[in-house]
Amino acid sequence: MSQVNITELINRLRALRKRHYQSAPTIFWADFINIASVLCLAEGANVYRVGAEQNLTLSAESQQEYDSFNQQVRYIAPAEEATWLPDTVIRTLKNGFALYHDKSPLQEKPHWLCFRLTTDEPRVLLLKIPESQAARLSDVVLRGQLIADIATESPSAQQTAPVDRADSLSLLSVLPDMYAADSLALSAYALVNGLVAQCEDIDLAAVGWQRGEYVRMESISHFDNFENKADLVKLYEAALEEAADQQATLHLQHPDTTQGMITLAHEQLRRALGCDDLASMVIFDTQGQPLGSVLVVKMRGEIDANLIHSLSFVLSLLSSRLEDLKRQEGGIWLRVKHRTSQFLSKLFGSDWLWTKVISLILISLFSWLLFGSLSFRIQSNGEFLTDSTQLINSPQDGVVTEVFATVGDPVTENQILIQLEKQDLLLQLTELRAERQRYASEEDKARASNNIIETEIAKARGAQIEARIARVQLMLAETDIRTPISGILIEGERKDLQGAPVRKGDPMMKIARIEGIYLVLSVDERDIHFVEPGDTGEFALVSQPLDPLPFEVEKIIPVAVDGDQGGATFQIKAKLLTPAQPWWRPGMTGVAKIDKGYRPPYWVLGRKSYHQLRLLLWW
Repeated sequence: MSQVNITELINRLRALRKRHYQSAPTIFWADFINIASVLCLAEGANVYRVGAEQNLTLSAESQQEYDSFNQQVRYIAPAEEATWLPDTVIRTLKNGFALYHDKSPLQEKPHWLCFRLTTDEPRVLLLKIPESQAARLSDVVLRGQLIADIATESPSAQQTAPVDRADSLSLLSVLPDMYAADSLALSAYALVNGLVAQCEDIDLAAVGWQRGEYVRMESISHFDNFENKADLVKLYEAALEEAADQQATLHLQHPDTTQGMITLAHEQLRRALGCDDLASMVIFDTQGQPLGSVLVVKMRGEIDANLIHSLSFVLSLLSSRLEDLKRQEGGIWLRVKHRTSQFLSKLFGSDWLWTKVISLILISLFSWLLFGSLSFRIQSNGEFLTDSTQLINSPQDGVVTEVFATVGDPVTENQILIQLEKQDLLLQLTELRAERQRYASEEDKARASNNIIETEIAKARGAQIEARIARVQLMLAETDIRTPISGILIEGERKDLQGAPVRKGDPMMKIARIEGIYLVLSVDERDIHFVEPGDTGEFALVSQPLDPLPFEVEKIIPVAVDGDQGGATFQIKAKLLTPAQPWWRPGMTGVAKIDKGYRPPYWVLGRKSYHQLRLLLWW
């Protein structure tokens, strides 16, 4: 805000104090709302008249649309459904002021400040402070308290007000010069000379800033230059440091302020100056630490205590500005440190809690994705296989009459597994035996007649029949299909073979031994280039997913085959690193994961999507 605007505002505030609101209440409250809005950095304001406390009612004071300077009134009020307003008003009537702030993270919410006005009939001033001015709420509270007594109930109250009110109000006129100063030295010069010029009770003023553990003199009224090592200047610094060390206001003519305090330096300064009264006040920064000290002197008479209180308020209003100037004077390191402290206080403060929690989670997740590590494992399907297998084929054409085992049954060597139909072979054998008997009789008859030729012919025909009988007997023996080895039946369901016709050479069953079991994996073509012989991993059977089995890659078969879910896959032979268990069976399936070390999480989780996107966007 410019100097002209502040000066005009102070003049309007002085004029408003001399008026009585009951004479023209609408124009009075219009002027008061506009002055309060500007002075307290608010978007707008409103004045409420408060009813009985047992049945609290609020009625807004009526005011004109434009004030006496033809400026539109900054009238603003919360929505009718604002349930927080009655409770805030009750706290205001009890404590003098109250603050309400909705901390919902959905959107920025303003701060509502409420002040009790000094009228016989209870009234409150409600201010809407924007979120951008939240850092200056302490200044706004002090400003609101300074103007809370502007409306008195009767004209007599105006006449009986303290005589130093003009001086107290005139202290605000030093604000424009203070805010216009662009350095700490100029602000100190404007402060001491402004105090002396505006207040009749102040004949001399001095300001010193805290430099480490000591207070150093910065400016003395009526002096453009002074010698820092002069005895009088040392006395000023001692008095200022005495107040800063005790962090209290010291007023020599008021024992209440000095009771229990050390005032030796103040007494020495008073004797050196030959004055009647002096007082010193401490300027505190936003962290509550001494920023500097101000000393005021009155040569004849006593400084009014109300003026000291008013000056303390003004100094508290100026503290943030003085702190900024001191920080600028301290260089870039001090400014960076302050900004960092502000950022950390906002980051770890209690405001916007869930927003901060969600943001922290997202930042942590992003940092983990970018800088963390995740195990990269190639997933594939796997199956138990063994080379110790024996295929059982049909030895002849026929029909299966009996099946004595099914898939999964253990079998022993020479055990009958399947029986083929024997009826036709038995009939053939009976016919051949009868024919052999006939040829034996012909042979005997020829030998009896001493017919050598017929005897040899009959004998040859008998031998031929014997050969056919032997062949049929062999075929009868082959109708009982036996196991060549001991093991587990891994192919050949009883329900599929029972009563089925078979031809010679048809596969019927398959037997495997529980030894030499190895693992065959089907790896997707997108991952095969990562796999190398010697890689290790784990294989989880479908039947035992909680007990994974370690394995080592032995061989990669460099021929692609069609995968179960489309696309090409490559077969990998792997060696199991644990002894074979009795319950293992060739053909058991599961899921295998091949370990390939650690990679960034964003690469592990997003590589397939990235490659797919590149293929889609490839032109």
